[in-house]
Amino acid sequence: MSTFTCPVVRVASVEDHPNADRLNLVRLDGLGYLCISGKLDDGSPRYKTGDLVVYIPSAAVLPEYLLKEMDFWDTEKNKGTLAGADGNRVKPLRLRGVFSEGILFPTLPMSIPDVCMLDVSVDHDGNDGRPMLRLGEDASQVLCITKYSPPIPVHMAGEVANLFDHTVRYTFERLESVPDIFEPGEQVVATEKLHGTMMAIVYVPGLNHPEMFSKNGDIIVHSKGLGSQGLAFKNNEANAGHLYVRTLQALLDGGFEEALNELRNLAQFKKIALLGEIFGKGVQDLHYDMDKPAFRVFDICVDDTYCNSVEFSILATVLGVDTVPRVYAGPFDLTALEAVRDGQTMLGGANIREGIVVRSATEARHEIHGRKICKMISPDYLTRKSKDATEYT
Repeated sequence: MSTFTCPVVRVASVEDHPNADRLNLVRLDGLGYLCISGKLDDGSPRYKTGDLVVYIPSAAVLPEYLLKEMDFWDTEKNKGTLAGADGNRVKPLRLRGVFSEGILFPTLPMSIPDVCMLDVSVDHDGNDGRPMLRLGEDASQVLCITKYSPPIPVHMAGEVANLFDHTVRYTFERLESVPDIFEPGEQVVATEKLHGTMMAIVYVPGLNHPEMFSKNGDIIVHSKGLGSQGLAFKNNEANAGHLYVRTLQALLDGGFEEALNELRNLAQFKKIALLGEIFGKGVQDLHYDMDKPAFRVFDICVDDTYCNSVEFSILATVLGVDTVPRVYAGPFDLTALEAVRDGQTMLGGANIREGIVVRSATEARHEIHGRKICKMISPDYLTRKSKDATEYT
């Protein structure tokens, strides 16, 4: 789960699209995203180097007024022309063979509906009181842009309890959003990013919660979204068929609780959290040639400290859990990492690879971004449900 913003950024460069006379390729200062922009009616670029623009990322949902302002509105159908049932959602796409992610909007001033200005503090440029956003600011609230949230499938919903002090809040950004997070040559490890749903298993010795799991109620299970709210699934009859509960129960039936207790006897800790992905048939649209869901761990945190690559491998072996495939270990090199970002999954079947997760091999930290971890998503994965577009509206 990445932070959702629509930042005001500066255009770093503008060049012609190699396969379309009416399009430009726009690169942004401080971001790794490439955006394709349509030229003006006279054939000149819509943006030039140095311009300030609002970057509107994938999964953004635009309000009607903004769709009309940006000429993404179909009057006959009375809906937007973007993705989604209402044509109001931004999605990555290929335009004439070039991958583009996100759309651009000129910085203000502009006319904004009063409802969008509630409880928003912005500077004004003195021109009819219209707001002017500044470099680095987030324009999402001012422009009434929200993030798309897919509906929760029935088999992933369930009864929950408040375990605020014990759940894990797990989030990191795309490399394109934090392109300076690694130094060239820094030692990193990359693992395959699986297409499923994240599950956290948290073992808190002595918790003894009557609604949690294990013989002593010391094991918590939650999704990424619930964990951020301090909520965890209850161990009750209503949740017996729940995807997360069934996955945890299969681990417990295989001796997972005993392995945790043995580890606790060897090393004293207050809490250990295993973060992993449930994937396979019945979870998402990529099934990995499996006839039922499976679970693999991609991160382990002990007493709020994440394990480095060596510690992670040791603990996963001790606990007897499967881990996500490692695809790269070595110096940070963008070309080398892009080479393992794409292609087919390492888990068998004809699945496309969603991408990779890159982290510091030593769990080093960045002075601004914190933990050195990010994801790189395959353009082929992002555009797997859409055809190569030939026109740009």
